Amino acid sequence: MIDYVLENNPLTKENNNDRRARVVNQHSYTENDLADAIVQRNMGISRPEALAMLQAAAEIQLEWIRAGHSVNMQLAHYHPTIPGVYGEGELPKEAVVRVTPSKKVTEAAKKITLRHVEAVNPISIDFVHDVKSDTTNDKVTSGGTVKISGHNVRIAGTEPTVGVRFIDTEDPGIVYDVPKVDIIVNNRSELMVIAPQMVSGKTVTIKITTQYSGSKLLKDPRSTTLNKEITVV
Repeated sequence: MIDYVLENNPLTKENNNDRRARVVNQHSYTENDLADAIVQRNMGISRPEALAMLQAAAEIQLEWIRAGHSVNMQLAHYHPTIPGVYGEGELPKEAVVRVTPSKKVTEAAKKITLRHVEAVNPISIDFVHDVKSDTTNDKVTSGGTVKISGHNVRIAGTEPTVGVRFIDTEDPGIVYDVPKVDIIVNNRSELMVIAPQMVSGKTVTIKITTQYSGSKLLKDPRSTTLNKEITVV
């Protein structure tokens, strides 16, 4: 089940009737969670073996993609293609990979039930602005200054999960934490942080976890993740 709240769309502020649906109870799983789930099915595979198999499967599929082949798996289809239009004398320089959910995924999505709930101090990330490249929701400079705008994003609380993190979108197990001393501005609607040192060319997303609620600290931290991939430069 997906719980969602309806809130004003920040991209069309002039239209008071234009709202967007924001998911408030979504859990994000990683390869580690998948390995644990495999072990729990009592298939005779240990957790290290499950992780090794998942890693091997990912590396093999990447090898096929780098060779320019299509990869058709149970959950998604990866199809390399060359975008753009080229005039006389022009040649394409690179390919892109289109990712298409499989029929099994689209059928599973149709079975998700939706529940509208009332928002209580909603938390969300709306925009991420990279100061050095002067781009929004596009790039992040490794070690550079980043402004994060949103709702109730102030970092507060003592739980270990509280903080700002940059997460590798290809390997969610790779997480770059922002030390508290690198949080320069810590307001309800805006954070300014020094991005950690990350690998150029990678894509990341940003996750904020806080116990802030506007009046008193929440007992349990809550999180929000930017629903976009940002390229590290």
